[in-house]
Amino acid sequence: MTCSNIYDIKKIPIYYKELKCKKLFTNALAEMNINKKQIHLFYYKKSNIPICALPKLGVVVISKNGFLSFCYNFYLFINSFNTENIPITKHNIYLIGKCALCHEIGHILDPNLSIIKSTSSDIISSIANSIVEYNIDLKDRSYYKKNLPLELEDYVLQFKKNTILRELNAWNIGKDIVNFKSDMEKYIFEKMKEYALATYNYGNLKNIVSENNLENRIKILC
Repeated sequence: MTCSNIYDIKKIPIYYKELKCKKLFTNALAEMNINKKQIHLFYYKKSNIPICALPKLGVVVISKNGFLSFCYNFYLFINSFNTENIPITKHNIYLIGKCALCHEIGHILDPNLSIIKSTSSDIISSIANSIVEYNIDLKDRSYYKKNLPLELEDYVLQFKKNTILRELNAWNIGKDIVNFKSDMEKYIFEKMKEYALATYNYGNLKNIVSENNLENRIKILC
């Protein structure tokens, strides 16, 4: 187990509170090699919003519940493998927040983001057209598990590759601005990157349809 004691998971919200929540991220931002005027932090105490970037506005959105949920899922991920111990400590919770923030800032600073988004939009349109062309019934709960046309499978693969490229760019940019101060900080960054990229790699057609509101787009095509 990567946690010496799984009950340490209960300490995550305690440490987060001791780090003064929003101040964790403002302190982390102060450490980074960027023009601070380019980045704005929007913090929500009650909303359940995942950490995300709004690149055109230069905004990183953070919520208490979103960050705590990320921490729980991250420790669940690393506990699934025989890997180096990452103790649940106040300092390590700070480092997780710092690495998550630098990744989102990486999206804002990515010069290729608009091209990647445009490619993603084109692939989504191709997926929608293929669903209509092959008369795939989205009301069938198991439609994505059945033998899909090879053309559609290829579009799904293209979409996943494009999404992973977008995320990889953000992590690589984040790595350049984060100012690592210890080997543990570097290790946490790499494990978070691995966790994030694995999450996108496990996506399927059902996720793509749901997350991109394709059912409404398909209704227009029909």
